[in-house]
Amino acid sequence: MSMHDPAIRRDVARAALVLAAAKPWREITLPNLAAGAGRPTADLYGGSLWEAVDCVEEAFDRTMAEAAESMDPSQSVRDRLFDLIMRRFEAMEPHRAAVLSMEQGVDRDPTLLASQHQRHVRCARWVLALAGLEADGMTGQARAQGLGVIIGQARAAWRGDDAGDFAKTMASLDKNLRRAEEMFGRWAGFEAKPKSEDPA
Repeated sequence: MSMHDPAIRRDVARAALVLAAAKPWREITLPNLAAGAGRPTADLYGGSLWEAVDCVEEAFDRTMAEAAESMDPSQSVRDRLFDLIMRRFEAMEPHRAAVLSMEQGVDRDPTLLASQHQRHVRCARWVLALAGLEADGMTGQARAQGLGVIIGQARAAWRGDDAGDFAKTMASLDKNLRRAEEMFGRWAGFEAKPKSEDPA
């Protein structure tokens, strides 16, 4: 077995959230994660502390699928994207201390900051797919890159929110989705705005 196994990744994600809430992320070791996950250390062969962060981020990404299943098909594209991304932040909130502990570990290592953006882009591709928008090809990749930046900005705002209060997160997300809608329209996947009629 390895950390590519979905069951192991789910167990590692759960263990990582518990351990990161209790002490600084950089003090955690792979044997700690294995013990917390109820797995032999050998199951984490080839893995790393930072792949464990990926496991956690994947778990949060998956929570958005539940929101997609109950989504109102009459919603606008912008509202669908907003609701899906906010569902992810709601899933993160009970684990705020753990997530912040992990992020502080990443912030102290410049070589890991680039991978953080790639996680946002991966999340964006999943959001686009759940919202019924193209997430592949050149257009889909461009959309994912742009939405990944928006998600990253909302996440920075979430870090500044008081626990349980999403005011800054929602303001950032709403502002940037509206800006994307106004700037890119159909190209970004948003419906074109109706033209205003000339006054008689």
